[in-house]
Amino acid sequence: MRRYKKQSQLLIIVLVVGFFVGVICQNIISRNHIFMSEVFSRSNLERYRGVSVIEKEYLWYVVKTRAVMLCLIWLLGKLKWKKLYVLACLGISGFFFGVLLVTATIQLGMKGILLCLVGVLPQAIFYIAAYTMLWTYWYRYPDSRWNHAKTLFVLMTYLVGILLETYVNPIVVKLIIGIL
Repeated sequence: MRRYKKQSQLLIIVLVVGFFVGVICQNIISRNHIFMSEVFSRSNLERYRGVSVIEKEYLWYVVKTRAVMLCLIWLLGKLKWKKLYVLACLGISGFFFGVLLVTATIQLGMKGILLCLVGVLPQAIFYIAAYTMLWTYWYRYPDSRWNHAKTLFVLMTYLVGILLETYVNPIVVKLIIGIL
């Protein structure tokens, strides 16, 4: 049990280090590019607010992109270097989250952080749960065993994440953009 606690702490440390590296890189190296970027510009946000989402088309788009991502994550987990793969995924995820938050904060201030959080919630909770199940299994392999309950958990949480991303998230993001 103590070994698993140390492994979990290592995974969290890698995620946090990736986040801070992303923050530092964006603040030092890419700062000039942030000011020229229009990702979080008022015109882009207003344009997004004015777009009407066709749920059926958007659902299939989200299903395709998320299915490709889940399959890619699953296939990469089949590689020989499972632990290194998990550490790399966590470090890269933390890095990009740091880059995104710095960009949003520089362009919109504290409202940018709110917009980023709303942009990934509530679906991220379910995606993170599915990824955590996969990555924990691969990081603890061969001590860990895969079973039907884990497969069902990953697929169901991923499906709930897809439905939330399709039907709830666009409404919430438009509402927050209107408040900003």
